Amino acid sequence: MRDQRLRHAITFAAVLAAGLALAWSQSFAPLDRLLGDAGFRWLREHRAQPVEKDVVLVGIDEQTFQKLREPLALWHPHLGRFFKGMAVAKPSVLGLDIVLPDRSYDFLLPRYDQPLAEGLLAMRGAVPIVLAQSLDENGNLRLLFPPYLSIVGKEGLGSVAVCLDPDQVVRRFDEQDCGGREGEVTLAGRMAKHLGIDQQWSGWIDYAIGDPVRYIPFHQVLDWMERGDEARLSETFHGKPVLLGVVLPFTDRHSLPVPLAAFEPDTTRVPGVLIHVQAVRSMLYHGLVEAMPAPVHYLLCLVALGFFLLRTRPAKILLLAVAIAVAIAGSVLLLWKGMRVEGATLAVLAVLAFAARAAFDAWERVRERRFLSGAFSSYVSPQILKEILAGRIQPGTAGARRHVCVMFCDIRGFTTRAEKLAPEKVIALLNDYFGAVTSAIYKHGGTTNKFIGDGLLAFFGAPQELPNASKSALEAAQDMLVNLQALNRRLVDSGQEPLQVGIGLHAGEVVLGHVGGASHQEYTAIGDVVNLASRLEGITREVGFPVVCSAPVADSVGRSGGLADLGERPVRGHTSIHLYGWQPPLLADVPLTPKTA
Repeated sequence: MRDQRLRHAITFAAVLAAGLALAWSQSFAPLDRLLGDAGFRWLREHRAQPVEKDVVLVGIDEQTFQKLREPLALWHPHLGRFFKGMAVAKPSVLGLDIVLPDRSYDFLLPRYDQPLAEGLLAMRGAVPIVLAQSLDENGNLRLLFPPYLSIVGKEGLGSVAVCLDPDQVVRRFDEQDCGGREGEVTLAGRMAKHLGIDQQWSGWIDYAIGDPVRYIPFHQVLDWMERGDEARLSETFHGKPVLLGVVLPFTDRHSLPVPLAAFEPDTTRVPGVLIHVQAVRSMLYHGLVEAMPAPVHYLLCLVALGFFLLRTRPAKILLLAVAIAVAIAGSVLLLWKGMRVEGATLAVLAVLAFAARAAFDAWERVRERRFLSGAFSSYVSPQILKEILAGRIQPGTAGARRHVCVMFCDIRGFTTRAEKLAPEKVIALLNDYFGAVTSAIYKHGGTTNKFIGDGLLAFFGAPQELPNASKSALEAAQDMLVNLQALNRRLVDSGQEPLQVGIGLHAGEVVLGHVGGASHQEYTAIGDVVNLASRLEGITREVGFPVVCSAPVADSVGRSGGLADLGERPVRGHTSIHLYGWQPPLLADVPLTPKTA
């Protein structure tokens, strides 16, 4: 028991170390990402949270490109008019998810840059503006045309780099770890600063908040400007964050955990500007989704690994299922509250810990069975031991009726012989004898039930079923005499008298079960079949055959058994029965007197 407790403690420590190592190495991060995605989808469908003064998206769509024939790089006049319209509407901040030129286009037409510059100047001091900066092939921020940069200043620039997880889905937002460099600020982060939320943002974008994103076409805003509809401009944009970006079907697309675009409700691959929309929403609502503090996370991992302490029983499996459900539901609930829990990691660790306990218990059962097999194989018949270890034979159960062939074997004249030998030599002789005969019994599927001095009781057909129990019993008796022949040669060679045995066989129905008191029980066979087999062994002296069997045994064996018909004979304490005998020719080769020196 002490060794078992030590093994249990060592195994538990190993499970804790391995589990914490798996948690620390983010081995189950893909599952956690999938669980988080499912949580956001469920929350958007069932617990969507509206955002006050939501971000207004101005989209450059296909219809806009049809109305404005110039390439986007030459939209200086259109962007200038848009900026002037924003100066009138006065949104809380304007962010551009399109990159302005890095050079002058005056070489095309004189003063071509002027409308764009005038639009930026109209906004300066009236509306905070953040211009996008993209990354070049070396990961460096692209520069803007210096006059534009001088108008907006350094506080008016933001990187449009996004965080891609290994599966190329955008879930996280981190200004220092998503393609940016030290001191750089993202487009959404810079917009948040202009909105009075000044901090270093790092976490997960909250995809559970806000309605599906709609957009106002860029050309629609220009039409309002053309008509001088300042009321519509003010009603649509005043006091709200505004983002301008491209919403074309095949341009600047990224995969998100949820379908976010109202104009494309069946896809999670959406225009990149929607990432900035949702990031700004998250910052305005309650901030990004934060990771659970590491100490709490690892404490929960330890709790999950504690399932190793539970034995693998049906009730414990139900408890494990409840714990997994709690981990998944809890991760979704905390996600709703702005905290990310690695629920999949906790669930998997609990399952692995429970599986480790199941493996440990199975290993202990194997060890126990090996120990019991080694310790009791010499005391219990292998067939009975096998059935006990398999749980098919249990104390206290009622007896069962079975058709078996019972064998009773006894050494003739052993009592007189034992009187002449020292006790140690008697034990040694019996051990040699029983070793020779029991090996033959086990070879043919028999079960040794008990040793009664020099006598042996065995039965065939239980607990192991046999195709023909009587045939197996007769073949075992024949092999027993063959083995005894070899033993007798050794005895004669050592100056001792050979052993002669009688074997009685009878087949019929017996009751098999445990017999005895509470402190000691024995699995045995009870019935007249056992008594008659004992009587038949006694008759072997009278008929001169070492093996005597009843008619039921002979009928089962048939003519192939080589049995001699002994006719009907009286049996002590029983009615007369028809008997058969078997005499091995090998016995004639054994000298009846020991060699003399």
